[in-house]
Amino acid sequence: MKKVGIVFPGQGSQYVGMGKKLYDQFDDIRILFRKADEILGFSITDLCFNGPDDELRQTYNTQPALLLASYLSWQVLKKETAIEPYMVAGHSLGEYTALCASGFFTFEDALRITRKRGLLMEESCPKGKGGMVALIGPDMDKVESILREISHDDYVAVPANLNSKEQVVLSGDINALKEGVEKLKECGGYKKAVFLNVSGPFHSPLMKEAAEKLNNELKEIPKGSLSFPVVCNVDSAPENNRDEVADKLYRQMFSPVLWEQSVRRMVKEGVEVFVEVGPQKVLGNLIKRIEPKIPCYAVEGMEDIAVLKGVLA
Repeated sequence: MKKVGIVFPGQGSQYVGMGKKLYDQFDDIRILFRKADEILGFSITDLCFNGPDDELRQTYNTQPALLLASYLSWQVLKKETAIEPYMVAGHSLGEYTALCASGFFTFEDALRITRKRGLLMEESCPKGKGGMVALIGPDMDKVESILREISHDDYVAVPANLNSKEQVVLSGDINALKEGVEKLKECGGYKKAVFLNVSGPFHSPLMKEAAEKLNNELKEIPKGSLSFPVVCNVDSAPENNRDEVADKLYRQMFSPVLWEQSVRRMVKEGVEVFVEVGPQKVLGNLIKRIEPKIPCYAVEGMEDIAVLKGVLA
């Protein structure tokens, strides 16, 4: 069988209705949805299926909801194909899904810690002070130079998601971001800038206090052994050592997501085909830009699994 790299999506891939088809098709999936409701103390099932969208987009809801939808797609994929990943990765929140799939987190603990992570991220910065902006077609030399020039103390703007050569997301103080975008526009530092509808300056130094609180939560959770390597966001390195994972999750909160490097590292390590497991196809589209010669398939429901079976045979 080909060496498969499984990837799990992060915030932004959620949508109202995710998981409903699997819920309708499988008794064991319905059981896990009900279990998630009990663990979290509210009906995340209803939120996933019926929204409203603005409530689902709240970080403290999005994170456990997206983990749930992606993890249940993974459970069905595993059951239907007996797939054995060569290695896995996830984009930001998706790294928690990858760790749950690997056995590092239990299903219960993964839901609880992502809910807590979302709450901490939401509370990390006064509303309206922090933000994120996507740059399309960035000139990274100019981006890094301008951001160094304008950043000081808490007035910071930094690269947060290094998604591909065509796309980088900046994060930090909203006024610093606006200044940085304006200066970069003047010097031709990007082709297009899009401010994102997020509630905070994720993966920036302004998340440090939230990261300290998250670290205290992580220390209280039992850690399982990893069934397969997880390529971590902070250093794009395959990780087998569970003692190192918690520290990398702590650092992930205020460090850039090295997604392009992670994809390239997985290919260098021998991955022959990528499978994105969960809602939407955001990561698959990025992977096609990063490593166009490596096939990538998206799996959310049974119709996707039917296609994948033929590929992996």
